[in-house]
Amino acid sequence: MSVYVQYGSKGRAVRALQEALNEAGYSLDVDGDFGDGTDAAVRDFQSSNELDVDGVVGPDTWSALGVSFDDDDGDGAKDGDDEEGYEEVGRGAEGDAVSFLQETLVAAGYELDVDGIFGRDTERAVRDFQSNHGLDVDGIVGDNTWAALEEFMGDE
Repeated sequence: MSVYVQYGSKGRAVRALQEALNEAGYSLDVDGDFGDGTDAAVRDFQSSNELDVDGVVGPDTWSALGVSFDDDDGDGAKDGDDEEGYEEVGRGAEGDAVSFLQETLVAAGYELDVDGIFGRDTERAVRDFQSNHGLDVDGIVGDNTWAALEEFMGDE
């Protein structure tokens, strides 16, 4: 089954799209909301890659972005990501997934710099969050920690 997202879509597949577009050189907030900025980036990407410029992200656009899916449950999980569609991150990780984690922890009430670097302060916040939510306290953000963090992810 192919995953299709377009203007107005929300969720994990949109976050995967936004991350892939950022890796392709765009500057989008990875918020899971396919709004005006994501739509403009998709249309520009499609035009630059000689795809149908329709703003709909289907198999051809995903392929051009280098994203493939393990879509048994329709969640749009990127290859290499865990089954919930989020990248597992821990101490030393860097990038958009860490920035997204930090933004989510800030929304959950933690004071952190959102710098995309999973350092000591981010690990401390993750361990505290895990402890407060009855999770295994390992400082690694995997399936269960991402699931607990979902309530703090913005719906902007």
